[in-house]
Amino acid sequence: MGSKTGFTLIEILVVLFIVSMLTGLVIANVPAFVTTADFEEETQRLKFTLEQGLEKAQIDAVEVGLKVDETNYSYWVFDEATQDWLPAVDRFLGAHRLPNGLLLRLTTEGEPMELKPIDAKWQQEANSEPQSEPKGPKILLLSSGETTVFELELFTEENFWMSVTSDGFGSFEINRERSSRGK
Repeated sequence: MGSKTGFTLIEILVVLFIVSMLTGLVIANVPAFVTTADFEEETQRLKFTLEQGLEKAQIDAVEVGLKVDETNYSYWVFDEATQDWLPAVDRFLGAHRLPNGLLLRLTTEGEPMELKPIDAKWQQEANSEPQSEPKGPKILLLSSGETTVFELELFTEENFWMSVTSDGFGSFEINRERSSRGK
């Protein structure tokens, strides 16, 4: 008999098994990759909008504020005429809802802040007058170029974590590692 060329059935089955295992590993890791990419994009977006808000404050000589809750943030501008905070109408500074699974945590000047829903009213305490939500935002971006000293953390239940911080002098930094006081 002459020598035959080609692959045996066993060799083909082994190759198909290896290819299917590698495909399974890649598909299993795609959701984590997508989550990480969304996470990075949201952190970059937050930093960009903070920079845009500070730039608006300096150029327009107005005070800009950022209201934050666990899943949303929105920019507000202080109106001198009405002495009230009004929603920003700039296209970069519109209200933004985080994708599902992403949460925010705010610390200002070293103190954790309780993040209540932006549009909710404070609960009425027993035997007291009804109180509305405080008018002012939690983070201020001033026309002088100064800002509130803060750390705004983005995190997920899957232990992804990043933060945007300000030292109060108008620069915003993205941190990818928790500080020693982090949770």
